[in-house]
Amino acid sequence: MDDLELAENELKSRNVNLVIVKDGGVLYRSTASGMKGLLEAIEKYDGNLARSAVADKIIGRAAVMLCIYSKVKSVFAMTMTEGALILLKKKRVAYKFETLVHRLVNNQDRGICPFERAIKDIDDPEEAFKALKLLVM
Repeated sequence: MDDLELAENELKSRNVNLVIVKDGGVLYRSTASGMKGLLEAIEKYDGNLARSAVADKIIGRAAVMLCIYSKVKSVFAMTMTEGALILLKKKRVAYKFETLVHRLVNNQDRGICPFERAIKDIDDPEEAFKALKLLVM
Protein backbone atom coordinates (compact mmCIF):
# COMPACT_ATOMS: atom_id res chain seq x y z
CA MET A 1 0.00 0.00 0.00
CA ASP A 2 1.45 3.37 -0.95
CA ASP A 3 1.35 6.52 1.20
CA LEU A 4 -1.72 7.98 -0.52
CA GLU A 5 -3.71 4.76 -0.11
CA LEU A 6 -2.70 4.56 3.55
CA ALA A 7 -3.68 8.20 4.13
CA GLU A 8 -7.04 7.65 2.41
CA ASN A 9 -7.74 4.51 4.45
CA GLU A 10 -6.82 6.24 7.71
CA LEU A 11 -9.07 9.20 6.87
CA LYS A 12 -12.02 6.94 6.12
CA SER A 13 -11.57 4.57 9.05
CA ARG A 14 -10.98 7.09 11.85
CA ASN A 15 -12.91 10.08 13.16
CA VAL A 16 -10.47 12.64 11.71
CA ASN A 17 -10.52 15.40 9.11
CA LEU A 18 -6.87 15.21 8.04
CA VAL A 19 -4.20 12.52 7.78
CA ILE A 20 -0.62 12.96 6.61
CA VAL A 21 1.47 9.89 5.76
CA LYS A 22 5.16 9.76 4.90
CA ASP A 23 7.42 6.80 4.17
CA GLY A 24 4.72 4.28 5.02
CA GLY A 25 3.82 5.70 8.43
CA VAL A 26 1.17 8.06 9.73
CA LEU A 27 2.93 11.31 10.54
CA TYR A 28 -0.05 13.41 11.61
CA ARG A 29 -3.80 13.19 12.27
CA SER A 30 -6.17 16.03 13.08
CA THR A 31 -9.82 16.45 14.00
CA ALA A 32 -9.60 20.23 13.53
CA SER A 33 -11.91 21.74 10.96
CA GLY A 34 -11.00 24.13 8.19
CA MET A 35 -7.35 24.88 7.56
CA LYS A 36 -6.24 24.65 11.18
CA GLY A 37 -5.01 21.05 11.07
CA LEU A 38 -2.94 21.50 7.93
CA LEU A 39 -1.44 24.76 9.18
CA GLU A 40 -0.58 23.14 12.53
CA ALA A 41 1.12 20.24 10.73
CA ILE A 42 3.17 22.65 8.62
CA GLU A 43 4.24 24.52 11.74
CA LYS A 44 4.99 21.35 13.71
CA TYR A 45 7.00 19.58 11.01
CA ASP A 46 8.70 22.71 9.62
CA GLY A 47 9.64 21.52 6.15
CA ASN A 48 9.47 17.79 6.83
CA LEU A 49 6.19 17.30 4.95
CA ALA A 50 8.02 17.10 1.61
CA ARG A 51 7.14 13.90 -0.28
CA SER A 52 4.24 13.13 2.07
CA ALA A 53 0.66 12.20 1.19
CA VAL A 54 -2.22 14.30 2.50
CA ALA A 55 -5.78 13.03 2.88
CA ASP A 56 -8.46 15.53 3.87
CA LYS A 57 -12.24 15.45 3.87
CA ILE A 58 -12.43 18.74 1.95
CA ILE A 59 -9.72 20.17 -0.29
CA GLY A 60 -10.03 23.54 -1.93
CA ARG A 61 -7.50 25.74 -3.67
CA ALA A 62 -6.30 27.11 -0.30
CA ALA A 63 -5.41 23.64 0.99
CA VAL A 64 -3.66 22.81 -2.28
CA MET A 65 -1.58 25.99 -1.98
CA LEU A 66 -0.45 24.80 1.46
CA CYS A 67 0.35 21.35 0.07
CA ILE A 68 2.44 22.89 -2.71
CA TYR A 69 4.16 25.15 -0.18
CA SER A 70 5.02 22.01 1.85
CA LYS A 71 6.12 20.04 -1.24
CA VAL A 72 3.53 17.31 -0.66
CA LYS A 73 3.71 14.58 -3.31
CA SER A 74 0.05 13.47 -3.38
CA VAL A 75 -3.40 14.49 -2.19
CA PHE A 76 -6.66 12.65 -1.54
CA ALA A 77 -9.95 14.44 -0.89
CA MET A 78 -13.40 13.14 -0.20
CA THR A 79 -14.59 16.44 -1.70
CA MET A 80 -12.40 18.57 -3.97
CA THR A 81 -13.06 21.87 -5.72
CA GLU A 82 -12.50 22.50 -9.40
CA GLY A 83 -9.95 25.19 -8.50
CA ALA A 84 -7.99 22.71 -6.40
CA LEU A 85 -8.03 20.17 -9.21
CA ILE A 86 -6.76 22.71 -11.75
CA LEU A 87 -3.92 23.74 -9.45
CA LEU A 88 -2.92 20.14 -8.67
CA LYS A 89 -2.76 19.36 -12.40
CA LYS A 90 -0.79 22.54 -13.12
CA LYS A 91 1.77 21.79 -10.40
CA ARG A 92 1.85 18.07 -11.28
CA VAL A 93 0.89 16.86 -7.83
CA ALA A 94 -0.68 13.40 -7.80
CA TYR A 95 -4.30 13.43 -6.65
CA LYS A 96 -7.40 11.36 -6.08
CA PHE A 97 -10.89 12.48 -5.06
CA GLU A 98 -14.38 11.12 -4.62
CA THR A 99 -16.59 14.15 -5.29
CA LEU A 100 -15.79 17.25 -7.36
CA VAL A 101 -17.61 20.51 -6.57
CA HIS A 102 -17.52 23.91 -8.21
CA ARG A 103 -16.55 25.81 -5.06
CA LEU A 104 -16.66 25.76 -1.27
CA VAL A 105 -19.10 27.98 0.59
CA ASN A 106 -18.90 29.32 4.12
CA ASN A 107 -20.66 27.65 7.05
CA GLN A 108 -23.78 29.77 6.59
CA ASP A 109 -23.93 28.83 2.87
CA ARG A 110 -23.94 32.52 1.98
CA GLY A 111 -20.79 32.95 -0.02
CA ILE A 112 -17.33 31.73 -0.84
CA CYS A 113 -15.31 29.97 1.86
CA PRO A 114 -13.23 32.53 3.81
CA PHE A 115 -10.02 30.54 3.18
CA GLU A 116 -10.64 30.48 -0.56
CA ARG A 117 -11.49 34.19 -0.50
CA ALA A 118 -8.29 34.99 1.44
CA ILE A 119 -6.05 33.56 -1.28
CA LYS A 120 -8.23 34.24 -4.32
CA ASP A 121 -5.70 36.63 -5.90
CA ILE A 122 -2.58 34.87 -4.62
CA ASP A 123 -0.55 32.58 -6.87
CA ASP A 124 2.55 32.21 -4.69
CA PRO A 125 2.34 29.31 -2.18
CA GLU A 126 4.48 31.12 0.41
CA GLU A 127 2.21 34.19 0.28
CA ALA A 128 -0.82 31.92 0.56
CA PHE A 129 0.70 30.25 3.62
CA LYS A 130 1.27 33.63 5.29
CA ALA A 131 -2.26 34.86 4.47
CA LEU A 132 -3.93 31.67 5.72
CA LYS A 133 -1.81 31.56 8.85
CA LEU A 134 -2.92 35.10 9.72
CA LEU A 135 -6.54 34.12 9.16
CA VAL A 136 -6.45 30.96 11.28
CA MET A 137 -3.78 31.18 13.94
